[in-house]
Order: sequence, then C-alpha cells, then structure tokens
Amino acid sequence: MKRNFYICSLLTISMLLIPLLIMKYEADEPENVTEASVTENDSISVMKSENGRVDMLTPKEYIVGVLAAEMDPDCHDEALKAQAVAAYTYALYIKQKDNPDDLNGADISDDPDSYQGYLDLGERKEKWGEKFEENERKFNEIADSVEGKVICYDKKPILAAYHDLNSGKTESAETVWKKDIPYLRQVESPGDRLCTYYATEVKLSYDEFRSSIEKIDGVELDNDREKWIGDVEKTASGYVLNVTVCGCKVSSVDFRNILNLNSCCFDIKSDKEGVTITVKGNGHMVGMSQYGADYMARQGSDYEEILKNYYSDVEIL
Repeated sequence: MKRNFYICSLLTISMLLIPLLIMKYEADEPENVTEASVTENDSISVMKSENGRVDMLTPKEYIVGVLAAEMDPDCHDEALKAQAVAAYTYALYIKQKDNPDDLNGADISDDPDSYQGYLDLGERKEKWGEKFEENERKFNEIADSVEGKVICYDKKPILAAYHDLNSGKTESAETVWKKDIPYLRQVESPGDRLCTYYATEVKLSYDEFRSSIEKIDGVELDNDREKWIGDVEKTASGYVLNVTVCGCKVSSVDFRNILNLNSCCFDIKSDKEGVTITVKGNGHMVGMSQYGADYMARQGSDYEEILKNYYSDVEIL
C-alpha cells in the first residue's frame, strides 16, 4: 500500500474551489472468517519486518500506527477516519486467515509491500519530530472516533484494499487479481484527476528499453523498432491488461514491474529518441483511493459515505 501519502495539504485550496467531481492481497476468502465482533480484549500482533520482533497491540494502538505510516496528518478528518476503518477491517480480515510461517506467529507485519504500513511509537517520534505530540493527539482522537467500526459484507470483515491514486476510476479485483470479489468493483473517483502527480512520464532510450524489457521471459526484440510495441489491451478505466512486445504478449504487471511504473494504467509512444510511457495513478487501483477519500471529505462527505463509495454494497458495523 502507498505509505508516503503527502499530497492532501498541497491541493486543499484548489480542491475547495472546484466543484465535486502489490500490497500482497490474498483474494481467497479465509475459511474461518466470522461475523464481525469487536471486544476491548481484542489485540493485533504485528511483526516488525526489520528485526522480526512481534508486538501485541490494542486495536487503537494499531490504527494510530497505520495512520502514521499511510496518511498525512493534514488530510481531512473524515478521510483519516475512512482510512482508520479500512485499515482495521483489513487487519481483522488478515487476522482470521492462517498465519504464514514468515510472520513469527504474528497476525500481520508492518511491511507495506506485503500488508499495510505501521509505525511504532519510536518511529512516529522520529518521523514527526517537533510535531509528534500534535499529530499523536490527532490520530488518537481519530482512532477513538471510529472505535470498533468494521466494513462488512454479509456481516463479515472485507478485504479492505486501498491505494494511493487512480486514473479517475478504480479497478475491480476481478481485473487486477483475477478473483471476483463483489464489493471490489470499478467505481468513479474523479477527484484523483486533480492530483499534482496524477500523470507521470517515463522516458527511455531504445537501448534502455531493450535492456529492461528483454529480462521478461520470452521477449526478444529485433532491429525493427517500429514493430516493438504492438497491441495494448485495456479496460474502461485505462488499466492495461496486456502489451504485445515483438509478438509476445506481456502481462501489464510484468511490464510495470520491470520498468518500475507507478501503476498498470499507461500509454506508450515511441519516436526517434526512444520510448515514452505516460502513467496515470499510483498503486493497484483496487478499493479506496486515499487521494479520492481526501477529496470527497473536502467536498462534504463523511467517512461512511466515502467507504460506501469505494466498497460496493457494504455495511459499517
């Protein structure tokens, strides 16, 4: 998940003036998911990926640590609440799955590339410096305001996927993870298009492109550069499914990873200088957009409205 979410405050003024407009998610339902129930004795064990230490945390302690890793304190309170509920719901979902051996018996780790980010007290002090007390107080208040709230489908905690930024539409789990999950559908998220880093550009010389792309199994480029890039298969959101490279169909995930692109939503152009790839969004594009949540909050939506926009047919229990 995106853990360096710093764009909220940069666009606050412009957003108010404009009218409303691979986290390693396991898509299989765990066999032992139960109806959501939260008690004061609930705890979440987190393995620190840096040293393997396992910390036992209260839900509130965990939520504050996730907010610190995933969100900017300047984001709107309702967006922070939405993130808090999504993060807690995701932890409950993961907690009820069989723990992998590499977690040292913990429910979840703090690795944002595998699960979701989490910063302990010392890490928060280091990150925030002189603003530690102010931000710590704010995030504790946010956690208190949504204590025990869980996003549910059929009374069970959902796979509450979220990402930094999308193309203006989220993408379905079926498209991205090849798993039909009824509450992770494609939905509109028009505020994302206002982000200052909505589109990024990657320019590669032909030699650079060749040296990277030929690392993908089965891809071998000939000397006819005009025929290197063939068909590009996309969804309605602009999410790329496959790219044909010299007759070899390459998955968008492999293409993205080998070229270090921000997302699988991109356009490719070539000229005499080389290959230019224009990328929209940042992340896997499934579930809640963090940028979109902040935008919706600044237009008057509360956290429940935000969550129900991004997760279809759910209840907040």
